[in-house]
Amino acid sequence: MDFNDAMERALAQARELQRQVADATASAAEQLKPHLEKSMESARDLQKTLSKHAEESSEIAAAQTKNAMAHLSDFMKIGGEAMRESAEQSRETALKMVEESRKVVESMSAAFTRRSD
Repeated sequence: MDFNDAMERALAQARELQRQVADATASAAEQLKPHLEKSMESARDLQKTLSKHAEESSEIAAAQTKNAMAHLSDFMKIGGEAMRESAEQSRETALKMVEESRKVVESMSAAFTRRSD
């Protein structure tokens, strides 16, 4: 096998590797998308519930609910970005969404804890 043959073989292997990585990335993005869509739908439902709750709550609970809604808005903004990103970027953004969802839960817990006191 001469140098040109070896280079052509190496290039072919590199192209195949690139294709496999592209396929894996596309597959990961497709697998993540339904989960992102479902979380966005849940976030919209939660936003409606919190809006209603904020109107019906005491001043302190309403303030905590509004705080939770701010985190939820951030979550939805990040989710929208994740839907438009590549697979790797989507994974990173999904981790940010997990953090924002944790903040939503903490804010809601604080609101309901203070309300029951």
